[in-house]
Amino acid sequence: MENKRANCIIEVSVDGVNGRYAVGIMNMRQALELPEMPSLSYTHPDPVKAAAGIVVSRKELAGFMACR
Repeated sequence: MENKRANCIIEVSVDGVNGRYAVGIMNMRQALELPEMPSLSYTHPDPVKAAAGIVVSRKELAGFMACR
């Protein structure tokens, strides 16, 4: 059975010296396939929280994927 959360769309950003810069818009599965980099952050999978600017770590994002 496919995990429907894997298709939630999030924005991946890189934290730089002058702030956060968007890397791309992708689903959670694609985001977790990116190389592990401490400078990456991910918008919250809940659209309301994402619109409020809440970001999560890679570990937190993987936790959302584990929930069914």
